[in-house]
Amino acid sequence: MTGQSIPPKRPLLGPNRKASEEHDLFHQLQIDPLNEALNSRLLSHFVTDMGKIKPRSQTKLTWRSQRRLGKAIRRAKMMGIIPVLSRRVLIRDERDY
Repeated sequence: MTGQSIPPKRPLLGPNRKASEEHDLFHQLQIDPLNEALNSRLLSHFVTDMGKIKPRSQTKLTWRSQRRLGKAIRRAKMMGIIPVLSRRVLIRDERDY
């Protein structure tokens, strides 16, 4: 090794507990993400364009909220509320008309 430095890796785990509690709206408003499984507009913010669940390092949620949000997204996909392979919202509100 002749003086070459290894580039730093990006964090895979996400923020620590204090920082995630500050960013996590589910935690602050005491909302259970599982109760929001029918809310396609909310869940689409936590899904990539290819339909994958965003990692905790991007969502900045607490461990508990991230796990429950993932479960809610999987439930919504199984019920057909959000598409399996894309991010678009299927159900419209009365505000959309």
